[in-house]
Amino acid sequence: MNVFQDNQSCFQPFFMPETNLEKNPKLFDPQEAIMLGNLFKDLYMTYHGFSNYCLQPQTKRQQALLEVQMYDFVAHEINLYLDMHPQNQRMVKLYTEYAKKAEEAKCQFEKEFGPLAVKDSHNTIPFQWVQGPWPWEYQC
Repeated sequence: MNVFQDNQSCFQPFFMPETNLEKNPKLFDPQEAIMLGNLFKDLYMTYHGFSNYCLQPQTKRQQALLEVQMYDFVAHEINLYLDMHPQNQRMVKLYTEYAKKAEEAKCQFEKEFGPLAVKDSHNTIPFQWVQGPWPWEYQC
């Protein structure tokens, strides 16, 4: 018995009919979304009553890095949503907006604090990437 031949339906794309909720999902604001780990209000559930850690950057560098991560996170969440609902023009527009904000935040961060990834380092001698501080290192 070949399971793959007998059960062809498992290879069909999984699309549910759009409801009003799917057309206009309720979203957290970006700062709240990154702290909760979920952009979509209707999909968020607390984990056994634990509260989320409130992100409080202490320096300008930490604030700039949080902004890059926040906009990247929101754009990625919307991208995942669009995988299932590619016709939702509101979400396509939001994706474009947040992807642009993420790129702008990254450019601003790199302008002030250096590259976030080795591919973004333009100096080869000395190789700027290893000079630090690394993006995740604590900065006083």
